[in-house]
Amino acid sequence: MVEPRVLDTVVDTRTKIVEAETLASSGRQAHAAKGWFDVLTSEHCELLEQARPADHKLLVLVYRETEDRPAPLPAYDRAQMVAALACVDFVCIADASEADAIVASVSAEPAINVDVRQSRDVVRHVFATQRS
Repeated sequence: MVEPRVLDTVVDTRTKIVEAETLASSGRQAHAAKGWFDVLTSEHCELLEQARPADHKLLVLVYRETEDRPAPLPAYDRAQMVAALACVDFVCIADASEADAIVASVSAEPAINVDVRQSRDVVRHVFATQRS
C-alpha cells in the first residue's frame, strides 16, 4: 500500500496576482488566456493547461464584474481560484475592454478566450437547476 504524501508547503496564490503594469514592465513573454471564470470548472482547468507551452509563462486575465455583467463572486475571489492552478503563473484582474491591450503588452500570441471555448454554460445550468 502506498502511503499518502502530505504536502508540507502552502502556496500563497496572492503572489501570482499582479497588476498589469508590473507584468508589462518585467519584460516577460507569456501566453495568455482571458475570461470571467464565474465558476472555475474542470473544462477551464484543461483549457488553461493546454494554453501553457512548456517554455513560456501563462498569464490569465480575470474580468472585473460590471453593472451590466454581474458575477456570482468578486473578481479577486475568482482570481485566487485561478491562481491556485499549477499551470498558471500570473493572474491580472482587468476590465474586459482592456484585456487585449494587456495581452499585447506581454505576449506575442493572442489570448485564448476561455469563455468562448467552454462547451457548456455551467452558471446558467446551475441557476436553471435551482429554479426547478
